[in-house]
Amino acid sequence: MSITSFTKKQILEGLAKYEPSISNRLRILYVQEHIDKNSFEHACKLYSNLKGASYDDVIIIEKFHGSHDKLLPLVSNTSFETPIGTVEANDVLRNDFCDEDDDFFLDDAGYREDMAIYDQLMMLQCVLTDFKAVSIQVVDMRTSIIRELTGALAELMRERNGLVIICADASECDDQKLQSIQQAVDNREHSRLMNYLNTGDAGINGAGPLAAGILLADNWELETKLGISDVKGSPFLSGYSCLTKYEKATV
Repeated sequence: MSITSFTKKQILEGLAKYEPSISNRLRILYVQEHIDKNSFEHACKLYSNLKGASYDDVIIIEKFHGSHDKLLPLVSNTSFETPIGTVEANDVLRNDFCDEDDDFFLDDAGYREDMAIYDQLMMLQCVLTDFKAVSIQVVDMRTSIIRELTGALAELMRERNGLVIICADASECDDQKLQSIQQAVDNREHSRLMNYLNTGDAGINGAGPLAAGILLADNWELETKLGISDVKGSPFLSGYSCLTKYEKATV
């Protein structure tokens, strides 16, 4: 059962079981693409770290299913509808991305009702208030494209009160592989990391969003911690990148 079948009451009850374990303000969250009844508790534990925080904008990045000549498409929805309610899209910010670099396009070729953004919005709607969303899909895993995405995010979101959600499919990853990724992150070995993700040996399917999140965190000088949990034989990715010098703001 997908989280999109849950009621707001069920999600709020799940979140209520956990208190934030990270004191510094979060700028990036890493999470498994889809959340279901088996992984729900793990998602609640991760998203509980947003309690008391306030963000104007949330950028949700996921892989594009299939091939496309537009390498960094942004769906053009004026809003995103979930069973809980409506989240308005930030059209101005979306256009800023398209003005920033050549490979960003308003394009709905990758729009699907089962996009990862909807699973994440269900959690966000229960832990945040008054935010707008932007969806970015990653078609191409080439280093040049990932760096283009990272550069635009770093430039446009550095001074904004924003959160970046990185959706990744870690269904073929395990603790040992994730440890290799974390080691490359800690040592800032970006070339080794990109090669490891590109070969598929890391077990991350469509690893573009994860690579972009890690490079963005390094650009912003954030602390990054990644984790993986076994959920009935299916790995569930969770992690964060946070500021190291400032407590998170509260409303």
